[in-house]
Amino acid sequence: MGHTISRRNLLRSAGVVAAATTFGSVLTACSGTGAGSAGGDLTMTWWGSDERHTAYQKALKAFTAKNPDIKIKPRYSGYDGYFDKFNTQVSGGSAPDLVQMDTALVAAYAKKGVLAPLDEYVGKSLDLSGFSKSLLAAGTVDGKLYGVPSGIGVNIVTINVTGLKKLGLAEPDKEWTWEELKSYAAKIYKAGGGKIFGVDDGGGSTNQAFDIFAREKGQNLYTADGKLGYTRETLEEWWTYWAEMRKINASPGGAVTSSAHNDLTKNAVVIGKAMITFDSGLNNSGGSITGATLDFVPTPQGGWSGAREGNYVNGGVLLSATKRSSHIADSVEIMSYFAQDDAAIKDMALLRGIPPTDKARALVAPDMTPNDQRASDAAAYVSDRVAKATDALPAPVAPPEGANQVTELLFQSNLAIAFGKKSIKSALGEYFDQAESILSA
Repeated sequence: MGHTISRRNLLRSAGVVAAATTFGSVLTACSGTGAGSAGGDLTMTWWGSDERHTAYQKALKAFTAKNPDIKIKPRYSGYDGYFDKFNTQVSGGSAPDLVQMDTALVAAYAKKGVLAPLDEYVGKSLDLSGFSKSLLAAGTVDGKLYGVPSGIGVNIVTINVTGLKKLGLAEPDKEWTWEELKSYAAKIYKAGGGKIFGVDDGGGSTNQAFDIFAREKGQNLYTADGKLGYTRETLEEWWTYWAEMRKINASPGGAVTSSAHNDLTKNAVVIGKAMITFDSGLNNSGGSITGATLDFVPTPQGGWSGAREGNYVNGGVLLSATKRSSHIADSVEIMSYFAQDDAAIKDMALLRGIPPTDKARALVAPDMTPNDQRASDAAAYVSDRVAKATDALPAPVAPPEGANQVTELLFQSNLAIAFGKKSIKSALGEYFDQAESILSA
């Protein structure tokens, strides 16, 4: 099967930040009414690679053959500008009926009244058999379901196995701790003769790493009322850890980190500057960007007394219906089709994440590439560990409006520390002031 990521999709994170920046003003203008088509064909929109476009269209063609009364008009693009266009359509009353939704934005759109709750259809026209409660939480806002997850997303660490073998190093253990990551990454630097670092800088480059670290301390990135969910002490400890990683050359300095921001083609693993990355985009590329053999392990565990299971399962991208649409019932049938139809599951394969149910994973497994199979196995491993954990926090709430700006702030703050422009203490004060201002706007 295999799949690749287009350069436009490699810049996805930048698109999220831009969408979040313009989101509030655009939707305020439409007074939270949402919008949808008032008749005619059902419009469906999504972003993705050419492979995803082709797979969606093939599956929709099969759906309409079975449901000739439902006429579908597809609209698709790359991620860049996707939500800017959606915001404009909502404001102007021409929003699509069925929309591929980002888990990072579902709460904001749901709370603005743009998306339709789906609970009344569940168990009827919307078959979610095999979907776990923890997975459905990715599309749940204030107790109501606003989006159907397309796949299992877990925070796993990507390892360049090809590079490790050249250095004469074995892969790390799946049950490693943060301190073991530090020593292992330092070992990579030594084995590489000082020419390659162990792991890219996780102090702010991705939310995934800090998210797990905070949850291991019993804290989430955000509270249910949209505030920061972690303490200054936790972030200080996190930034101190990564300052130490840079000091011992276990992680690269600010120049490498800055260059890779929002551009997976410049990720430290891709350009040969590191052997390990927290960037989830690399496992989604199926190894096509590096050409290397990749393997995947869970994010490190706490390793201190009282550390909790920090991992959780999220839902990849979602399918959501707009609230003012006249085709909500038909949109729900399409969601159910993608969730349960064998042919649709095979068509989409891993193009929207690792399939969300045991049934779906079994259907696509025979055609997986070795890298994809390892990514799927790692996700299943983490998912099973989370399910068995007795100390894991509930799945986090959907991020509030402004969350992506806070993510960018976390990156820039850590980068300033890495470049020596700010001390950790001064960066902490400025970060919390600015983050709290963003979230209260």
